[in-house]
Amino acid sequence: MSTLLLVRHGQASLGAPDYDVLSPLGIVQAGRVGDYLARMITVPTAIYCGPLVRQRDTATHMVTAARAAGASFPDPVVLPGLEEYPAIAIMQRHLQRLTERDPELAPHVGSLTQHERGSVEHRRAFELAFTRIMRTWHDARLDEDPEIESHAAFQSRVEHTIRGMFAAHGRGATILAVTSAGPIGVALKLGLGTDSWSGLKASFVVANASLTELKSRGDEPTLTSFNALPHFQDRSELSLR
Repeated sequence: MSTLLLVRHGQASLGAPDYDVLSPLGIVQAGRVGDYLARMITVPTAIYCGPLVRQRDTATHMVTAARAAGASFPDPVVLPGLEEYPAIAIMQRHLQRLTERDPELAPHVGSLTQHERGSVEHRRAFELAFTRIMRTWHDARLDEDPEIESHAAFQSRVEHTIRGMFAAHGRGATILAVTSAGPIGVALKLGLGTDSWSGLKASFVVANASLTELKSRGDEPTLTSFNALPHFQDRSELSLR
């Protein structure tokens, strides 16, 4: 049996000019993961990360912390299939049109402009609007846009990547993969055999720097843990966005 540990990247810079940069908290979170895994698992057979800056930097800080704790973790290898789905691009390119034709979405979008960023009201409005827009993307109801990866293509890409990591290393391997919430939702769907919307919806609650585990014997991975945070001892280090 082989093990794949999926690590969500540390907190990125939501609201900043460039989201794809770890925040100071995100760097701390990545270090916590590395220190914990150095003590809790055997030396990984391989470590992979997605191509985004926040994914690569999380992997780098994780490995640095693990080595500082005495573990001989290998260098991370970039794997394009672990990239996140284009949520920001979907919001930027389609929010206005979706708001105009979806009467249930409009009040949530209006609340985003009415409430201060970071407030409880703003966060709630964002989550409600985001969920509704992602459902539209999932159901292939966005206007035709060749620059946006479809949900079907995204899911197929991630499933192929997960199966490929298991196949590349065979039985008994321990594999680490630093990715984002979306691919972790696909892993949950794959590991539980649930429907694709349930997997995508579960990704909305995946915490920064959390651990999700799949085990595989043969061709069908099984989910053994989801969104675990045993490496944090202080609530101040926990974050979702």
